[in-house]
Amino acid sequence: MKKIRINGSVYVGENAPAFVIAEIGSNHNQSLQLAYETIDAAKESGADAVKFQSINVHKLYFRPSQETLDLHKKIDFPEDWHYLLKAYCDKKNILFFSSPTYLEAVDILEDINVSLYKLASAQIGTFPQIIERVAQTCKPVIISTGLVNSSEIKKVVEIFKKVGNHQFIILHCNSIYPTPYEKVYLPTMNTYQKMFGCIAGFSDHTLGIYAPIAAVANGAKVVEKHFTISRELPVPDAAFSLEPQKFKQMIKGIRAVEKMMEKDVRVKIEEEEQSFKNSIQTKLVLAKAKKAGDKIEEDDILFRRADEGIDCADLEVVLHSTIRIDLPRNSLLKMNHLTIENN
Repeated sequence: MKKIRINGSVYVGENAPAFVIAEIGSNHNQSLQLAYETIDAAKESGADAVKFQSINVHKLYFRPSQETLDLHKKIDFPEDWHYLLKAYCDKKNILFFSSPTYLEAVDILEDINVSLYKLASAQIGTFPQIIERVAQTCKPVIISTGLVNSSEIKKVVEIFKKVGNHQFIILHCNSIYPTPYEKVYLPTMNTYQKMFGCIAGFSDHTLGIYAPIAAVANGAKVVEKHFTISRELPVPDAAFSLEPQKFKQMIKGIRAVEKMMEKDVRVKIEEEEQSFKNSIQTKLVLAKAKKAGDKIEEDDILFRRADEGIDCADLEVVLHSTIRIDLPRNSLLKMNHLTIENN
């Protein structure tokens, strides 16, 4: 295990205390004032950092359903909040960072000069382009693994090593909300540490405080736990988040350690996770109208989530192919639209 320095003075890893992240996520309830108050509470509760989620439904989805739009009315926040939240956290002496979910969010986070990134498992498992963009910042990056298996994690690590960024931290994670103890598979955290020689930790979605404590007892150097002013907030994350007083009481989790330390190692994602992963596949969409016979170039492509179409993982196959028919702007690309060039 190595040690990584964050923000010039904070060390994470070997011989360093566990780095505790208060995951605010959507618990701002789209109120900037509530976001500020939650940051204050996280600082007072002893968190080392607060994390938000950079989400914009129109930059994530191709023609989102009304259900999806209704959900994102609760969890998105304006892009200019990044600047305000970062400045507020700097003033309060607590680290601010975020999970970018679309490419432009990385540009915003670079503009405010975050010192740390988080790549959520929803992006790790479905969107290699954003993985590469974040890796290229050469800043420390926390990688969450809920929706990916070990072979997919290897591909992510290869992307980081290819661009010369060895400052990655892998968090074992379960993307069932909330996660029952029997599906925590906590020893997987140490498996990742041995496989990749990196700092490892735990991103928790269980109810209560026991799982994070068990993780630290078993070597976690980073712990992430959802945090809220009130579990009664009308947002998706609040129900499985910790309120400030519980955040301070994490040491009471010892009784849960035995159940969470099952020897079974998680080697595949759960059916529920696979179903969710299938629903958020990122597809290729035309950024501009194209005529029959035109070539597809990189700046012709937008990335949007959709149920059908060409997956973003096949981008290299599509680039420089020829359009068979006239297609308007914002068309969802399909293979029968294209003549693929043989290299």
